[in-house]
Amino acid sequence: MSTIKVDKYIEGVESIYVEQPDYQEGHDGSDGLCDCIGMCRGALERGGATGVTHMRGTNDAARNAIQNLQELKSDDPLCVGDIVMKVRDKDDKTMPLPDKYRKGGSAYDPKWGETNFTHIGTVTSVNPLVITHMTSPKPKKDKSIKGWTYYGELPWVEYGTAPDPEPEPEPETEYAMVYAKNGKPVKMRAKPSTKCSLYWEVPVGSIVIVDKWGDEWSNITWNDIMGYMMTCFLTPCGDSGLYTVTVPHLTAEQADSLISVFPGAYKEPERG
Repeated sequence: MSTIKVDKYIEGVESIYVEQPDYQEGHDGSDGLCDCIGMCRGALERGGATGVTHMRGTNDAARNAIQNLQELKSDDPLCVGDIVMKVRDKDDKTMPLPDKYRKGGSAYDPKWGETNFTHIGTVTSVNPLVITHMTSPKPKKDKSIKGWTYYGELPWVEYGTAPDPEPEPEPETEYAMVYAKNGKPVKMRAKPSTKCSLYWEVPVGSIVIVDKWGDEWSNITWNDIMGYMMTCFLTPCGDSGLYTVTVPHLTAEQADSLISVFPGAYKEPERG
């Protein structure tokens, strides 16, 4: 037997509901036909549950499959995925209790006596309350517990498990421009320490990716190489557009190189 998360089970129930099958005993929604317990069984199978047994009849399910089955009271806190059931008199002419479940019958269970479980549905929402079930002629959604008298859980469903979280959006890439007052290349070191002997010289005006800002050292990527540079040599910027950058002591060549990496940038003429 394999279990599935509760959201997968609910997806199965809702998919059968959307298909609007016709009511027919013994079917699970896979062929355009479905009965009440078939909706539960079909939803389990659609979600990937295996070893689904005792789910061919409501009385069999109540006695041998559904867990924690108990009477439903108006103040009971229902959960998404809970199973709810209706009962009728054992001698109801339209849906009597089968003989095997009566006292002395082969499937008689003293725990439930001659309780006649005749209908089953699934709680698909709790706020607001929605109970989705298959009835004649089409599936239906109830918005109250009126008529539902028992509730429990399916052993193939993992209750209390939240749906898989939505993936976090990818963080926007942060860029910075390398600068130095003396106009000389700045060292990017393999480790965040001036004592690290392995370093690369990054020309002033280069645009680097800032993987993580730090007070003294920042983790950066330059020319596909990851390393560390002192934060005081980095000026935050975007990767395109028009920018105003003030960098003292740039040579004319360095200023021209800056213009080439900033689309739309321009250099003011020297003033005499």
